Amino acid sequence: MNSKKRSKSLPKNAATVYSLFAGAGGFHLGLAKAGFKVLVASDIESVSALTHKRNWPHLPFLLADIRRISAQQLLDLADGIRPDMICGGPPCQGFSTLGDKLSSDPRNSLFGAYARLVRDLNPRCILIENVKALVTMYQGQYRDYILRTFRDLGYRMHSAVLNTADYGVPQIRHRVVFFGTKLSSKFEFPMPTHGEGPRMQPYETVGDWIMDLARRRNGIPNHIVLEHSDRVVARYKLIPEGGRLPPPDALPKEIRRKNFGNTYKRLHRRRPSLTLVPGNNAFAIHPTQHRSLTPREAARLQTFPDSFVFEGDRRKQCILVGNAVPPLFAEALGKSIRRHLRAKEVAQVSSQRSDPTSPIETLSTPAIIPAAQLVSLKPDQGFIDLFSGAGGFTVGFSRGGCRTYPDVGWR
Repeated sequence: MNSKKRSKSLPKNAATVYSLFAGAGGFHLGLAKAGFKVLVASDIESVSALTHKRNWPHLPFLLADIRRISAQQLLDLADGIRPDMICGGPPCQGFSTLGDKLSSDPRNSLFGAYARLVRDLNPRCILIENVKALVTMYQGQYRDYILRTFRDLGYRMHSAVLNTADYGVPQIRHRVVFFGTKLSSKFEFPMPTHGEGPRMQPYETVGDWIMDLARRRNGIPNHIVLEHSDRVVARYKLIPEGGRLPPPDALPKEIRRKNFGNTYKRLHRRRPSLTLVPGNNAFAIHPTQHRSLTPREAARLQTFPDSFVFEGDRRKQCILVGNAVPPLFAEALGKSIRRHLRAKEVAQVSSQRSDPTSPIETLSTPAIIPAAQLVSLKPDQGFIDLFSGAGGFTVGFSRGGCRTYPDVGWR
């Protein structure tokens, strides 16, 4: 890194960050408020690039598949300034309890690309956010793989499941957060500021954040009301505030159907929102009106300011909003990390890896087995999973009593 270039471009004590899987930019919007300087952002979605261009016209953005991004590309966009931290998390749908949870989901392989860039850029810290289900998926083995991968790269790892409502976000949203550091100074996740305990501020509510928008239509970006069919509106009218749609056999025959999506839930004005997930162009139902939330109302509940504009059609706006890290939550995390970075004890932790040049994918894999040895393999010696992807066959066969060859178990 060119220290002279850095001194001209950034304040002396600035903390820098690269944002991967940037989406709408909620993560680095909050980190910037906590004092970080965002140097570059990246995502594969063109609507993410357009949203960044609209809201951060001077922030370098790399529109590309992370599996094809090199550390040098990011460095070039950041004028050669290496990051103090890399933030981001692979798309959560591959692990979500609302998804199919297939271990062979190609989105899950994106973690290896993230880890490769961490290895090559060698930031002092890393920050990952993902869905809570990741913690228990495959008996916690994927979580352990994440922790082991970064420990092998020399990071002291911390992880916790946090609820964004505990930090002033008007939404119950449980997420697992991984923080890794190469510094020896103390790190603690932020203490909750909102809740029902002593000296806690009360939870922020849906009504406090969106009810002023109920009768407003003009002059507010992304406040696009979805026109529902008469059948959908009839269903919505049967849902009480804070409640759900009655079971199908309790509905009039003309509005019944076998399966109802996650959007047939009505929010309550005096409570935090349910977790916002981007459905089929719709969020949960407005507390008092018979319609789903607009992208702007959902963005409010994610703590985006009204000045922040989401690009794309309504469906893509919903995806950007629903998948975002709430900026207020990111700000709370960022403040804790800034305290950690400013601490006096900043000695580097030595790397545990014996060969820093080896590919990231080989961090925790057994030695290569010669082809001749495979030819003579007997059925009772175990099975080998070729083209294994994320290991779905290995996990399933292992649970069924089979063992891998050599007998190393699930890695």
